[in-house]
Amino acid sequence: MSHIEATGSYLPSTIVLNSEFVGGNALFESMDEYFSGYEERRHASAVETALMMAVEAAKDALANSKYTAMDIDLIIGIIQPSRNVYGDDLNLMQHELGAWNASVLPINTACSSFITALNMADSLISTGKNKVVLIVTSTDWVHTMLDTTKPNFAFAGDGAGAVILDASSESFIDKHELNNTKPEVFNALVMKNAQFTQKKEFFTVRPPEGRTTIKDLILFPMSVAKTLLDRNPSVAVDKVIMHQSGLKMMQVWADKLEISEDKIRHTIGLYANMTVANIPVTLDYWRKKGDLQRGEKILFMAPSAGGYSIAMLWEY
Repeated sequence: MSHIEATGSYLPSTIVLNSEFVGGNALFESMDEYFSGYEERRHASAVETALMMAVEAAKDALANSKYTAMDIDLIIGIIQPSRNVYGDDLNLMQHELGAWNASVLPINTACSSFITALNMADSLISTGKNKVVLIVTSTDWVHTMLDTTKPNFAFAGDGAGAVILDASSESFIDKHELNNTKPEVFNALVMKNAQFTQKKEFFTVRPPEGRTTIKDLILFPMSVAKTLLDRNPSVAVDKVIMHQSGLKMMQVWADKLEISEDKIRHTIGLYANMTVANIPVTLDYWRKKGDLQRGEKILFMAPSAGGYSIAMLWEY
C-alpha cells in the first residue's frame, strides 16, 4: 500500500508572456483547435538546469513532509534532458540531497513519465521493497532542445515537480495502461534527440502513415482513462489532473469521459506545457492553494510520445 505524503515544485523566475512572441496573440489564435489556453510560461536560465530544478523541487517536497533525505530509500523519475547519456543525471540526486540510503531508478515514458513513476513506486512500496519513495520529474527543454525560431516554441515551459510516497496508508485505487507502438504511430509521435541529430526540434504530431488520424492519436488517451473509469463505477472522481498539451484537448477528454470541466485542475495558463513536469507541478500548485483535500479521488491521465498512455485513480 502507498500514500501521497507530500508534494513540491520549482519554477524558474523568468516569466515569458504571449506578447513576447513574434505575432503576439495572433500566433495562438491560429493554433490547432486542440491546443489553446497558453498565457505565460517559465523559462529556465543558464544556471537553472533540469538537475538543479529537480533538487529544489525535491527539497520543497521534503520540507512539506515528515521525512528527511536520509529516510528516502528510492529516487525515481526523469531529468529531461539529461546532460549525460550514461549514467543519467538522476543519479546525481542522491549526492545533491544527501539521500545516502536511496537507490536511483531513471525512467522515461515522455509526458506520462510521472504517472509511470507513480505506478512503479506504488508497486515497489506494496511489495515491501521500499518504504519512502521520492518521485521527481524535471525539464529545461526550452533552451537545450527546442528551436526557438519556430512558432510552436510558444507551447513550451520549464520546471520541476516532486512527490513523496510512503507506506502509511492505501491511496492507490486502480490503473490502466496501453501501449500502441505500431511503427507508424511511434513515428507520428516522436521528437528526435538534438544531441544526436544536431538539430533542435519541437515535438509535433505528424500525420501518421496508414489509416490512423491525428484525431485518433489525441483521443487514444481518453480511451485508456475510460476503460479505467468503467472498471470502477463506484469511484466518484473529485479532481482530474491531465497532461496539459492544450486546454481544448483537456476539455475534449473531460467531455468524452463525461466528467464536469470544473473538476479539471491545470496550470497551462501559467506554466504552459512542461511535458514530464506538468502533472506533479499542477498537483503541488493546487495543494498549496488549499484546493486539494485529503480523501478526494483524483484521476491522473497522460499520453506520451510513442503511443503509450496511462491513467490512475488515487485517493489523495
